[in-house]
Amino acid sequence: MKVLFVHNGYESLGIEYLSAGLKAAGHEVRLVIDPCLFDEAGFWRVPALARFFSFKEAALREAEAFRPDFAAFSVFTDTLPWALEMALEIKARTGARTVFGGIHPSAAPETTLAESAVDFVCLGEGDLALPALLAAPDGPPPPGIWGKKNGRPVKGAPPAPPADLDAIPRPDKRLFPSAAPVFSSGYLVSSSRGCPHACAYCCNSVYRELYKASGVPCLRRRSPESVLAELEAASGPKPGFVHFTDEVFNSDYAWLEKFLPLYKERVGLPFSCFVFPDARLAALAPALAAAGCFKAQLGVQRFDEERRAELLGRRAANADIAAAIRALKAAGVYVTCDNILDLPDESEAELRELAAFYAANTPDHNEVFFLRLYPGTPLAARLAGRKDATGGLMAPSGHSPLTPRRQAAWFSLLTLLPRLPAFARRFFAGRPGAFAPLGGLGLRVAARLLSRPRRDFHTGRFLRLYSHFIFAKLKPWNW
Repeated sequence: MKVLFVHNGYESLGIEYLSAGLKAAGHEVRLVIDPCLFDEAGFWRVPALARFFSFKEAALREAEAFRPDFAAFSVFTDTLPWALEMALEIKARTGARTVFGGIHPSAAPETTLAESAVDFVCLGEGDLALPALLAAPDGPPPPGIWGKKNGRPVKGAPPAPPADLDAIPRPDKRLFPSAAPVFSSGYLVSSSRGCPHACAYCCNSVYRELYKASGVPCLRRRSPESVLAELEAASGPKPGFVHFTDEVFNSDYAWLEKFLPLYKERVGLPFSCFVFPDARLAALAPALAAAGCFKAQLGVQRFDEERRAELLGRRAANADIAAAIRALKAAGVYVTCDNILDLPDESEAELRELAAFYAANTPDHNEVFFLRLYPGTPLAARLAGRKDATGGLMAPSGHSPLTPRRQAAWFSLLTLLPRLPAFARRFFAGRPGAFAPLGGLGLRVAARLLSRPRRDFHTGRFLRLYSHFIFAKLKPWNW
């Protein structure tokens, strides 16, 4: 079979794993990129620039030239409209059948499959399900796959994700650079899949429910040797850094005790990771830094511990968060904290406490998001009827009792707080009004660009993607 992955932007480790598995099964695989410049769902939209810098038709022509048997899409709720539009065009031009995977089809398989652009849906991880589908596309759907007949869903058995992550093929790291050389900087790797926590707003709650019938736990970890062997075998020029995509890199401290010294000895590249601020993280900070960790990102989300646990399902103590921020910074690790605004029970008093907390325990960077209710999550079910998942990430969607203008002021203050001198942090912690005019997308982009570690994966990939494709678009003009 000829399989075309159609993707809209940044490197996807999930697609690389799927490509490796399909190639091992004898299929021909190609990747087409539509970068969606200035039209990133939920983050970065400038319609006039998006129209000028559109690569959609170029991507469709590539797809048409490849003539795939199957076109595969990894879909988030935010990218669903784009994926449906591209899938319809590709079906019309090539006759390919389409399969939608990713968190949105996994959470809402029936509504996704009801779309005329979609022939199959893959629920959960597709490492086993997608090759099984392509081996017999006209037979009964294998576990984890839903098809349709005469417009009605035909459901395979519940998904069975791979239990042994060491046994699946290593990700196809040549796939994305073959589509655009911009993807050759840095190395994206994961030492685990799943998450040990049960945050009510997170996609892992969906996967945990999906996998119950299989008996395979949501959280699985590769052996240290498997991860090290992959990094040592990385083809091409030595990457300048490594980014671990694990939901929680510190989910297994015994594993880290074995892995970190070996990583320093055998790989030795600077790396970044996501961590959970539990009671042991502060003590781990020196070992992370010694092994090469230059950036750690952790979730705070809100200040009130009881409300954080009750509404969001996150059980973390503020004392542990403060200790982690201080210990990581003392070890020389750049610290980013995630925060959520537009919560249905948020208050000015709690936000003042959060700002005061950051004035005293200041990370290097604050990421501030507005609440989003995604299909299938416990929080979306709990708040059903308030808002669906079609609003924008860059603006309040009406969950909070605070006005949008007031939320914008808090957004600006929390974003800028790490960049203020200590006396200004203390003074402005309860005075967000002074920052109200600065809110919005421009502030977030400026904050990321002006204060970041040199090898920061997230900002770096943004800059590389845009510079590459903007130059590609302008080059024919000979400017």
